[in-house]
Amino acid sequence: MSASSSQSLKPEIDQRNASDPAVSAWVAASAGTGKTKVLTDRVLRLMLDGTAPEKILCITFTKAAAAEMAIRIGDTLGGWATMEDGALSLALEELTGERPDRATEDRARRLFAQVLEAPGGMKIQTIHALCQSLLRRFPLEAGLPPHFDLLDERSSAELLAESRQRILRDPGLFVGPALAEVAGLVNADAFGELMGVLSRERGQLTRLCAEHGGVEALIEAVREHLGLGPDEDRAEILAVSSAESAFDRVALTGAAEALLDGSTTDVGRGGTIADWLGMEEGRRADRFEDYAVAYLTADGTIRKTLVTKKTEAAYPGTAEALAAEAERVLAVLERCRAAEVLHATGALLTVGTALVEAYETEKRRRAQLDYDDLILRTADLLRRPGIAPWVLYKLDGGIDHILIDEAQDTNPEQWQVVAALSDEFFAGSGAGDAERTVFVVGDEKQSIFSFQRADPAEFARMRSLYDTRIAEAEKALREVALTISFRSTAAVLDAVDAIFSRAEVRDGLADADGPPIR
Repeated sequence: MSASSSQSLKPEIDQRNASDPAVSAWVAASAGTGKTKVLTDRVLRLMLDGTAPEKILCITFTKAAAAEMAIRIGDTLGGWATMEDGALSLALEELTGERPDRATEDRARRLFAQVLEAPGGMKIQTIHALCQSLLRRFPLEAGLPPHFDLLDERSSAELLAESRQRILRDPGLFVGPALAEVAGLVNADAFGELMGVLSRERGQLTRLCAEHGGVEALIEAVREHLGLGPDEDRAEILAVSSAESAFDRVALTGAAEALLDGSTTDVGRGGTIADWLGMEEGRRADRFEDYAVAYLTADGTIRKTLVTKKTEAAYPGTAEALAAEAERVLAVLERCRAAEVLHATGALLTVGTALVEAYETEKRRRAQLDYDDLILRTADLLRRPGIAPWVLYKLDGGIDHILIDEAQDTNPEQWQVVAALSDEFFAGSGAGDAERTVFVVGDEKQSIFSFQRADPAEFARMRSLYDTRIAEAEKALREVALTISFRSTAAVLDAVDAIFSRAEVRDGLADADGPPIR
């Protein structure tokens, strides 16, 4: 790297913009760009600016990240408490970009003791630890026994397996047919994975059932969404579609005769159509898929050529008749697929609901929660009418600033918790009190989308939500991109950028309409 390009790289400018305690910030931090430093700097600057340590909530993705942040902050504050005046002044200037006055230096020296004396200590914790502490504090409001125990991942998996086995041994009259249907669609390994997915999505499944009034009503909602009538299934669709009134026999008979007088390809297609037209109505329904081959490719799309040009020239109107029937046949098969999807989805919802109910029943009997419950129960608590306002009021005086680490791996339910906690930051009287901020740092490129159901769409939606709410409070959400890597070299980074400049490589990693990956 040349001297001139090296001088143009000033990461401290972006880092200071991101750590500015006076504004909310949404930070895109590529790997190796000093994300943890910025998080730590922001906490330090918030306290240096007068925020009490206990009024800062920092949500990290792992316990290791929380521990690292706490250690960094403790080491820095300990150093400030014992530094000579000149060294402390330089350290504070490097942090804030401004020369500190005497009062700021004195405040910096006292912060170490303030952190030690803060009620409950500094709030640097994982989202699960935060939710557990909230539920411990408000168990009755959350509808939980005060003495509830937390299941670790292994115990949760074992209990779920027991619940699954209980259903397999005694599925009951309602669940039995659905279980047989699901088992017939997937192999043993896939069945186990499917049950795991249903368990992880039990919050959404439970909410959907509650919103629609039970699993049967939910299945009917799926039917309506797919545009299917009551009790309409594949057999009925094919029967109705093969009745004399469903197609134009005169036009198709004429088209078949024209094809039979055409080329070899035309003759084969004409024979298929003529045979189907000559069948009894019941047999036509049974042979509908064989009949559809005359119009559709193996991929299920309409054939580009339904009749050769020579035959069409000899028998005008043949192409039009075949094209109309091709559209009808395609629509019939798509409706059949919708019926199949409904049937399979209904079976899956039935089995999934039974599994969740068995699992939840056993946990209630033991007064236990698993890690997903911590999030779901907290999100429910913070949304519950008549109770949520009281809980938020009790918490409102305790949190003025929220920092979210690894935001790209935050799933929708976790975002609900975060959004509820910051709900009053930019609304009503909460917006007019002491300056309150949110700080979010993440990077879509680093998201483990399959882990804990992280959702890139939710990441983008939350950024838009905060941008709107903060703007309504006549404030601004500062967007900062940390793009200077301390972990690699220019040549390596340029090579990576060149690879991901190609659309086919970029697809699935970032928004196609977004800025280039750098």
